[in-house]
Order: sequence, then structure tokens, then C-alpha cells
Amino acid sequence: MRRKNYLFLLTLLSVWMQAQFVSPGNGTTYSLGSLATAAPSALRHTATAYEMHADITISAGDRLEITESDSLKIAQNILLTIGGELRVNVPKFVMTAINSTQPFKGIRFEEGSKADLRNTDILYGGGLRVLTGDFFMDNCLLYRHNSGISSGAAISFSRGKPVVQNSTFLENDLPAFASAANASVAATFSNNKLLYNNKSNSNRPQINMGPSGTDTLRIVNNTIIGDRSLTKVGGISASTLLGVVNRVIIDGNTIRDNRYGITVAGNNSGGHIRNNIIENNNTEGQPNIGGSGISLSGNGPEVMNIFVTKNQIRGNLWGITLVGNARANLGSDLAGQENVGQNVFAGNANGGVTYALYNNTPNPVEARFNCWREGETSTAEMVEEVIFHKNDDAALGLVNYTPFNCAGPLSTVEATAKRPQVYPNPNKGSFVVTAKESGKAVVLDANGRSLHRFNLKAGENRVQLRLLPGMYILRTVTGTAVNTTKLIID
Repeated sequence: MRRKNYLFLLTLLSVWMQAQFVSPGNGTTYSLGSLATAAPSALRHTATAYEMHADITISAGDRLEITESDSLKIAQNILLTIGGELRVNVPKFVMTAINSTQPFKGIRFEEGSKADLRNTDILYGGGLRVLTGDFFMDNCLLYRHNSGISSGAAISFSRGKPVVQNSTFLENDLPAFASAANASVAATFSNNKLLYNNKSNSNRPQINMGPSGTDTLRIVNNTIIGDRSLTKVGGISASTLLGVVNRVIIDGNTIRDNRYGITVAGNNSGGHIRNNIIENNNTEGQPNIGGSGISLSGNGPEVMNIFVTKNQIRGNLWGITLVGNARANLGSDLAGQENVGQNVFAGNANGGVTYALYNNTPNPVEARFNCWREGETSTAEMVEEVIFHKNDDAALGLVNYTPFNCAGPLSTVEATAKRPQVYPNPNKGSFVVTAKESGKAVVLDANGRSLHRFNLKAGENRVQLRLLPGMYILRTVTGTAVNTTKLIID
């Protein structure tokens, strides 16, 4: 009897091994058609699509190239593994489960493999586990993926500089993107739509990235919208929790209806958060554990260096929160720390109190040139009401918020009259700045670097510069007004 059982198990194992397919790794390039010929037990062509019924591995050295618009339907719990290369560049390719209620296991990209995916819809699977740094995705859709081969996100990354652009991530059970806390991933996510992800409602954001390493994580021009019924799901996290270097650029994104907007954790972080629209990230409604438009936190000897510039922050439980020993630059004219500020705040409140900025650290904060109460004619006293800092608790750092840009509006004639004037302009490097009030001025190059600083006095200020011909920026600060003027040296 034991012998019969043993033979039966051997037969089952033989059938399973014959069904799955591993390419030989000899430089073969497969289309779906030629792959079906090579692996008839694993892949077959029907009247409407190719169907995959057993695991397939494209070994290192081999390539699977999709050369025609087609569909690949995959059976439940079946895995496609890429050790070599997967390339898709056709007008439309669909990869989906045979039965949408029975998801396939997903796609695994081994370390050293290559992925170039364009115009591809990947539906009802277990996500993409990307162990390679050579990954490119453009104009794709990932829809309704659960926890399969990837347990951290619809796409989980491990290393390198992967790129995902112009793509949509919709209603996945997990976050759209993730990487591990002990990995270095300098990904670029640009111009994507992330809508209602993390349907499991776990305490994770739609973008959940660990540290970048020595390069930079770029999250640029994405739309990240939450499902307000999913009260645990945040917008963006880009954090280093194990001391790995973390460099971030979070620029031009629209982030709405999440538990929080953006968080960067870890003092070994630096970079820019700029030009984002961050609105109504308040779904959980518990200010003690979330709800910030931007939250920066960290501890340790390293110095966080985050520049926060030109963001629109409205309707969150908190505008910006600084926690632990975090440091941020919200606007400054200090040498080497120049930041135009120009962040706009409105309606960030909880418990009946508005908090544009809560500095819950002992560190001073430069936060000049911002609009702290959008749509209001602010005074210094009114701005003080929406900033929590040393003046409210002596253990906290002082926020330097003057000048601010929501002071009383001027008519066009009044504003023009008060703006410092430059003549002649263009000039050879010698010019005059006339000012109604005393203040400060700085000449910047096209990259925002400070080239020359000087004090302004009321009246005429003669300036002599030795600069190459070109366009520069003259920024002046007088009273509560910040003005910029193009300066042409010919």
C-alpha cells in the first residue's frame, strides 16, 4: 500500500513538473505564440486570448516580448517569473485573471532582470514583486490586486532606480507603491493617478516608500485621492527608520481625502516638498494620531533638511506639524538657506482651533514669506493665532514668520508705487534700486543661488555687480512685502 501511495505521489509530481515551464536561458526571445509552442501544458491559445494554467519562468538570458495587441488570462494562484526580460510595447496589452474572483498570484521580477512595460493593463492579480532596479512602466493600469507575490503593495520595490509614469493604480487591496525600511530605492513616480488604493484599510499610505539611499526619490505631478470610508489610509510616506540616507523631491502632486497628506520621518532626510495641493486629508478625524497636511518627524544627531515651498495646504486637521527633533525651512533669506516660502494655508483645524503650523520641537523654524490665512487681511497677531511655537510653550522653538504675504491687499496703483524700482534695466552691472522703505535685497541666478546681498535704505541704492551677461532675479524684502524683479545684465 505504501508503494502504491509513493508511486501516486511521484506521478503527481511528474505531472506538475511537466506542466510548469522554465526557459533554457540560452538567449531565446519568445513571443506569446512561440512560448505557447514551447510550453503547451502551461500556455495555450484560445479563440479570444492566451491562457496560462501553470507557472512560467523566463530565465536569465531569455526574453518574453509582446509584439501584438493581445490578452493573457492567467489561472488562480499561477505565477509568472521573469529572470531575464519582459518587454511590452504595443498599443494595448491586457494581463488579467481567467476569473476575476480568483486572482492569479502575480509577477515576480528577479534581481538582475529587466522590465519595460508600456500600454499594459494588469488586472486581478497578486501584484508585482520587483527585485530588480531595472524597471520601467509607462501608461499602464494596475487594478484590483490583492496580497499575492507582493505583500506590501501593488508594486513592491527592492533596489535601484525604477520608473513608473503616466499610469493608473485603482482600488488595489494594498498601497500602490512600497519599498522596505532596509532597502535603498531611488524611484521616480511621475504623472500617475492613484485612486482609492489600500482597500484593506491598513495603516499604510498609498505611496509607502522607505529610504532613497544616496540618490533621490522623486514623486512628481501625481494625483493621489483617497476613499473617505478608508480612514486608516494616508497619502505619501517617504521615510528612513533605520538611519539610511533619504533624499526626496515631492513636487506638484495633488493629494486629497486621505488620513494625512505627506509624511517624511527620520532625521537623515533631506530634500524638497514643493508646489503640492494638499487638501482635506482628515478622514480619521483623530488629531492625536494623524490628519496633517505635511508631517515631518525625526530624532537623533543627524539634521533633517527639508525645504517646504509653494504648497497649498487646506482643510486638513493640521497644516504642517514638526515632531521630535525634525527641522524644516518654510521660507528664509539666510545665506545658503534661501527659500521663497509662498506656502498657502487655510482651514486646517481641529477642536475648533486652526493650526497652520505646529512646531512641536525645540528647534527654531524659518517660515517667512508665507500666506498663513488665505483670503484674510492678516495682521501679525492674526498670524500668531494659527502658529503654535515658543510663544505658546517655552520648551518649543521660535517660528520666524515675518514678513508674511497675506497682509492687507493693495490696489494695483498702490502696489506698484511701493514696489522697489530698478533702473536702468537692462544694464551693464551698474544700476539703482529705489525703495520706499528700508529692507534687504538679494540677487539670485536662474537656479535660485544667492550671488550678492545688500541692505536697502529708503531712497536710492546704487549697486555695482560683476556678473556675466544674462537674466538674474532681484528679490527685495521691505516691511511685510516680498517682491521679485527680473534683472538683465547685457
